[in-house]
Amino acid sequence: MQIFLKRQCPNNHYPYIIQAGDSLYSISLRLEVSLKRILEANPGINPYRLRIGQIICIPACPPNYTEYIIQPGDTLSKIAIKFNVTIESILKANPSVDPNYLRTAQRIYIPINKFMLELIAKI
Repeated sequence: MQIFLKRQCPNNHYPYIIQAGDSLYSISLRLEVSLKRILEANPGINPYRLRIGQIICIPACPPNYTEYIIQPGDTLSKIAIKFNVTIESILKANPSVDPNYLRTAQRIYIPINKFMLELIAKI
């Protein structure tokens, strides 16, 4: 078994260790990150030659968005109000999300608006 050295991922990315049976497609579905973004985060990776124990970088959030984890009782309306954005902008950022079936612990992206940028600047 080949042992891979610890890989440093850039900011706004996190490491993922390839497991038996993984493909980049299955990882993208499980982690709810597009296959395109995973490939862009790992230049030079051969998706047909993944090895158990190999470390790849997973993008945490696209630029100009913030990540939000669905909590019990959340609706898109409540989330839109909380972040001062529209439901439509949340759906546009998350085309695979079914607005009638949000899952607790599901990861979605919230567009950053002027209000959020001002809050971040104060931190």
